[in-house]
Amino acid sequence: MICYLVYIYMFFLKIYWTDGERDSIEVAELNGTNRKVLFNSKVYNPRAITLHYHHGLMFWSDWGNQEPKIESAHMDGTNRKTLINKNIAWPNGLAIDRPASRLFWNDGKLNTIESSDFDGKDRRVIIQNVPHPYGLVVVGSHIYWTDWKTQALHRADKDTGDDRTIIRGDLEGLMDVRSVQSDNIAENACGEDNGGCSHLCLRNPNGYSCACPTGLARSKINPNHCEPIPRTFLLTAARYSLSQISLDTSDAWDVTLPIKDEMQNVIDIDFHYRKKLIFYADIGTNSIKRVDMYNMSDVRTIVSKNLSSPDGLTVDWLADNIYWTNTGNKVIEVARLDGSSRKVIVSRQVDDPRSLVVNPKRGFLYWSDWDQINPRIERSNLDGSNRIAIIKKDLSFPIGLVIDFSNRRLYWIDAKLNEERIETSDYAGNNRVTLPIDKTHPFSLTQYQEWLFWTDWDHKCIMRAEKINGHGKIVIRPMHAAMGITMVSEERQTSWNPCMVNNGNCTHLCFFKHKGYSCGCPDKYTPSCKTSPTSRVSNVCPENKGYDCIKDDEWEDEDEYEKSMNPKYGPEPEEPGIVEQTSAFYVITLVPMIAIILASIGVVAYILIKRGKKNYLYGASRSFSNPNYYSNDANAQQNPADRKQFIWKRLKYDKSQERVYEETVGASPEVTSLIPAILTPCSSNCEAVTPEMERSPSVTPLHKVEIQ
Repeated sequence: MICYLVYIYMFFLKIYWTDGERDSIEVAELNGTNRKVLFNSKVYNPRAITLHYHHGLMFWSDWGNQEPKIESAHMDGTNRKTLINKNIAWPNGLAIDRPASRLFWNDGKLNTIESSDFDGKDRRVIIQNVPHPYGLVVVGSHIYWTDWKTQALHRADKDTGDDRTIIRGDLEGLMDVRSVQSDNIAENACGEDNGGCSHLCLRNPNGYSCACPTGLARSKINPNHCEPIPRTFLLTAARYSLSQISLDTSDAWDVTLPIKDEMQNVIDIDFHYRKKLIFYADIGTNSIKRVDMYNMSDVRTIVSKNLSSPDGLTVDWLADNIYWTNTGNKVIEVARLDGSSRKVIVSRQVDDPRSLVVNPKRGFLYWSDWDQINPRIERSNLDGSNRIAIIKKDLSFPIGLVIDFSNRRLYWIDAKLNEERIETSDYAGNNRVTLPIDKTHPFSLTQYQEWLFWTDWDHKCIMRAEKINGHGKIVIRPMHAAMGITMVSEERQTSWNPCMVNNGNCTHLCFFKHKGYSCGCPDKYTPSCKTSPTSRVSNVCPENKGYDCIKDDEWEDEDEYEKSMNPKYGPEPEEPGIVEQTSAFYVITLVPMIAIILASIGVVAYILIKRGKKNYLYGASRSFSNPNYYSNDANAQQNPADRKQFIWKRLKYDKSQERVYEETVGASPEVTSLIPAILTPCSSNCEAVTPEMERSPSVTPLHKVEIQ
């Protein structure tokens, strides 16, 4: 956010501001709650803003996309119109002369201070040849303004511009100026009961209107009330925060959730819709936490001990279990939603587990492994049994696993640099398809109805495309540092299984399986734990007890279920994937393989030495330089999973990718106009700027990326 100017009306208890980076004009309560975007369409570089509460009007300046202008609207965002759009360049300060009903502004490029009536008519030039005016205010019969070049506060007659004088000089870094006038107090139009509004009560010329914060829909019962939270929204991890984009409204605007937590590097998230809980994994603190959707201050750490790089997590909303990859320790674990009954379910032959997703309707758990020799996607029962690799050909860095329950498809991302792609298969890994989505670097993936949504590192945004064919790719919202993403929706967490009834009568962990379930015990010895239920729950959903007993055709076709248990790879069936193997298998299989490998290495080494090309092995190696998602090199060095030296580099988030804005602000016309003539600023790197000029404000927002 680049907040240029803020206007606070204390007795109205609201704050209005312009955001030059996000190209928006917003309002909120004085404590920052109930934040609402009033304008984000046809807003290109908003600057100053001022209010006339008595008339219910707001005015703002916009440097524009080659069309600078001054606009007005009612304070509730209605009746927007353009007042001035000719003979204007860099409109900075705005001020209201309430007794005279006139609007004043200054222009940093034309070096003028002007005024007009509230309709933009009767325009007058008050002062010319002002070096570089910025802030502006009207008090009594005078105008006061700040000037960047003179670094002083000036005053002059508001009607004629005469009697110009410097009130105070040598004010380094001078910016805006405001006045406090006791005779400018108006009665709060919303009264003591907030106008009967549940959230925002906003002034307009006729009184007031009720409004909802961005992303919240109006209540269908009472139009003056808003829903407490969105029913359907995209939830995104942005390393140091979580953001939501509501699908209940048409805003498509990201809102940072007010979570009371010092996040360091959150990369994956999931949710439990029925319990209204959000779960997130922070590899900066090596912890997994949960937060209440209704109370963002209720943050609880559920897992933190013996945890190294929790790169992925997923929630079983039917059994109330949470699964995660403990990448540094090379295991996959499960626990109850509060972190109790912790248990390792997959530990053998795990090299680099990453993303994972649960299908509690069928009792399957899927995860990706970045094994340096054999990258793959695996599947098991929810207790870790019946493990099998379903995708292991033509795969490098599989991440972003997500399930389309309606079409019974598994989707994933292969993030190999310069060969990034989104793929899909059925639950068994058969019928594999690569979607024709190019010019993107996806990291995390989610699905809702007919769409796929993903975070993109190259373009720093959230994108969307059709899930069937990848067509209709668009940018949903620009977003820096976007990592994990999931769609929070009741529609994605339906169905029923026996684990929902009193935890299947299991003492600790309940794992659903095909037409049945099993009980599990935590790794920590617990005498009270039983591996069998005290009484078995029927597989038939109990009607009229509040459960989602709508018929689910997951089990209607037994032949299809049997097919899902027998994956194939291409036209010819291959051997089953990884299973738990005996010591005899290792001896019989691995010893001959090692002998063959050693013999091959000896032959190759002999040939290379004889040819005098000792560096050939290194010259022919392929290096896939993928970005990293650790915050810095020190963090990566501390992580055991990152100590391997290999020709493949791990997929991580590179903080240097966040430099786009910093590298472009030097091209700001207002900033470069202040650089002494003896200096020659370049277009992308202004190292010649003096330390004093580096403190000048950044005024050019991040340029939007157009996706072809």
